[in-house]
Amino acid sequence: MLDSGLGGLTVLSALRSLTSAIDITYFADTAHVPYGDRSLRDVARLGKKIVERLMEKQPALLIVASGTTCAAFDAGGWPEAGAPLIGVVDQGARAACAASRTGKIGVIATNATIASGVFERAIHALRHDAVVTNVGAPALVPIVESGGWASVRARDAVATSCGAFTRAGCDAVILGCTHFPHLAAWFAAALGPRVHLVDPAAACAQDASRLLSKLDPAPNRNAFEVSGDAEAFAAHATLLSGVRVDALEHVDL
Repeated sequence: MLDSGLGGLTVLSALRSLTSAIDITYFADTAHVPYGDRSLRDVARLGKKIVERLMEKQPALLIVASGTTCAAFDAGGWPEAGAPLIGVVDQGARAACAASRTGKIGVIATNATIASGVFERAIHALRHDAVVTNVGAPALVPIVESGGWASVRARDAVATSCGAFTRAGCDAVILGCTHFPHLAAWFAAALGPRVHLVDPAAACAQDASRLLSKLDPAPNRNAFEVSGDAEAFAAHATLLSGVRVDALEHVDL
């Protein structure tokens, strides 16, 4: 599993809630976070290096738990790998189309993901009549990565980002960056109970669980490789999601 930082923990936690008898290696590229400020070409370059690193472990499945990396691979081609690769975009689009009654769907993600149009294309492939409102929210990933997910700053940044969805009358909003479900309480407060929040991490975890269900049980370990400050990442990861850290290693990328 790979992400730029803490965001992919939403996928990891969702997957762990569905199956425990698997080993997970999670690569957090915190040395280069946030991805949303980088070009898609640069994000694809980083993503392919991480895929190569993780494939050395001969995984049964590789989860790209980063919306921006999915957008970069969609634009430039998914890397060749000796295992199935799944991302979060198609799963999120499918869940949003199923949840929306009106076809008015919002997408909030990093600037790079929004600019790529990857979610909008996936939605329109499933629902031609959908009206998509896109919002880039570059302030949110740094808030999560710095540990400020419960702060007034986080609340205000989310509220500011949600105005366009209210004006457009969206009844479903995709949290199109895996960091954003960590702010779900603020999104719910800003959008109200009539708007369905779509977490692509949950849909991705369901697909991954089905693919992994036929494997022999594994010892249920969580190993983390971090390109930046490994100890800081582990501390934030445990505080944010309660994830158990069985192994931790700094890896230069």
